[in-house]
Amino acid sequence: MLNRKWTFVFLTFLLVISVNANDDVFEDEDEASETGSEKDEFVPSNFVAPKLADISKPNFFDYFPVGSKIGQTWIKSLAKKDDVDSEIAKYNGEWSIGAPTKVSIEGDYGLIVKTKARHHAIAAKLETPFVFGSNKFIAQYDVKFEEGQECGGGYLKLLSEGAEKDLASFQDKTPYTIMFGPDKCGASGQVHLIFRYKNPVNGTVSEYHAKQPASIGTAYWDDHNTHLFTLVVKPTGEYSVSVDGKSLYYGNMLSDISPSLTPPKEIFDETDVKPEDWDEREQIEDETASKPDDWDENEPQNVVDDSATKPYDWNEEENELIPDPEAQKPQDWDEDMDGSWEAPLIDNPACKGLSGCGTWKPPTIKNPKYRGKWVRPKIANPAYKGKWSPRLIDNPNYFEPKPFDGLAPISAVGIELWTMSENILFDNILITSSEQDASEIAKQTFYVKQQEEYRLAAATGSSNGIFQQIVDATNEKPWLWAVYILCILLPLIAIGVFCFGKGSKPAPNFAKKNDTYSPDDDGVPNLVDDQEEEIIAEDEEDNQPGPSGTQNQPPLDEDEQDEVEQQPSSSKTASSESSSAAEEEDNDHVVHENEPVQPTEEIAKKSPRVTGGAKRRTARRGD
Repeated sequence: MLNRKWTFVFLTFLLVISVNANDDVFEDEDEASETGSEKDEFVPSNFVAPKLADISKPNFFDYFPVGSKIGQTWIKSLAKKDDVDSEIAKYNGEWSIGAPTKVSIEGDYGLIVKTKARHHAIAAKLETPFVFGSNKFIAQYDVKFEEGQECGGGYLKLLSEGAEKDLASFQDKTPYTIMFGPDKCGASGQVHLIFRYKNPVNGTVSEYHAKQPASIGTAYWDDHNTHLFTLVVKPTGEYSVSVDGKSLYYGNMLSDISPSLTPPKEIFDETDVKPEDWDEREQIEDETASKPDDWDENEPQNVVDDSATKPYDWNEEENELIPDPEAQKPQDWDEDMDGSWEAPLIDNPACKGLSGCGTWKPPTIKNPKYRGKWVRPKIANPAYKGKWSPRLIDNPNYFEPKPFDGLAPISAVGIELWTMSENILFDNILITSSEQDASEIAKQTFYVKQQEEYRLAAATGSSNGIFQQIVDATNEKPWLWAVYILCILLPLIAIGVFCFGKGSKPAPNFAKKNDTYSPDDDGVPNLVDDQEEEIIAEDEEDNQPGPSGTQNQPPLDEDEQDEVEQQPSSSKTASSESSSAAEEEDNDHVVHENEPVQPTEEIAKKSPRVTGGAKRRTARRGD
């Protein structure tokens, strides 16, 4: 019972974990079910423009209000990509500002990629440049892949100071400070976070990539819903990336980016050269060794088996292959161009079942005398000095990085990508130093849009089923597969234990009831009750012997005494006969192993009351 109790406790614990891990999945499903159950025609809600507090001054915020046009805030690139064919060098992808294909909120517009299989580039100037100092850096926006994504990006490039001067020339080589956002090609995706950091010693700028989670899945691209991407970078170098308000990964610029932001203190001296007498060979040929006299390099590896004989059924008169008699020359065969036509060869049916046809040749076997080409054995090189490497010197470009010191100010935000999908919608792009502003914008825009998209999906019947949502949850949390499997297996195991795990009761093993001693005699129950024991005790007291050693009875006459003395043998014979009869009667009542036994009280009641020696034997067996 204890094991079963703990099994139920453990099963309940796993179910709680599974439910908590997928609470958002089930909440979304419940909300969709509640709204969908009404079976009313979907009516889009009206867009409410987001508002920030008067004291809030973000560096950039665009929610694409009605009336926005390309060329006002957002400037389409007219540049060309370098180092590519001229046919695909142009940024000829189309952009527009408008509503999504499926409208859930009337008047909610965004920046849309309208074409696929093209290069796209567009940029906007920040209202105030962001200078990395004592404030946090926060970038946030939402993106929706309406057609899913086969291969392409949806990330932002936060352009370095100077790019704002000519946004129409924005291209892939335009310097950026941070690149952030989703990217997918094939069955795997990632959410980029790339820093471009300047070495203060030599002035070089290098890219540093944040370490990605083991598995992100593809739900952000394939579920056709809007997703919110948020990046927070602190002056201490700590960064965090979240999607839909949930942490995706985090780290520190000083320890969790590749390559390391801190350069090595020592580097190899590029001017150092290996000495001419440096010997890196660990082993060399033994020059003192010589080829043995019996080593014949001319012996072949295989020789003809002289002991082989031709099989008795070998037919040398027939060829193994013959021209196919059913083959016909193709009608378009030109002997001048194709040469003389010959029928293809097939197996000779006359050789079927035989050991072979054609000229017989003895097989070859390995030559026992073959030893191959002789080479000198190798020995340790006494001049070996080890593997050479240039000497280490102090790194002249070494510095101890401070996370924000090497990041260039950001003056513009751009989107530059290649995609194989169209209708990618960007919205609510925010650059700020206030996490409160980012949270407030998310509440007024993304979370409202998310609920309306669920309501639209429920009304149109296009929402994913609960099973699909559970599977999608494993994209973010692969360990949920283990929980799902345990939640299925443990109930089956518990049912099996309860239904088939009861052990059969052992057959009763009754002790033998006869006068022959056995180990169970010590536990034989008393077959008489207390009242009968008292009666037996009183009878024994009445029959106690007197001073002369006889029972208490009247004295006998001399004639009677003689009769008693003349019948000792007869009385002994009668006594032995009665004893034998009693033993036979006892043997008749032996209880066998599988024979049902009557309760002790019933046996005692049915048994006749005995006196004398029989009483005493009963009393002894009951002790």
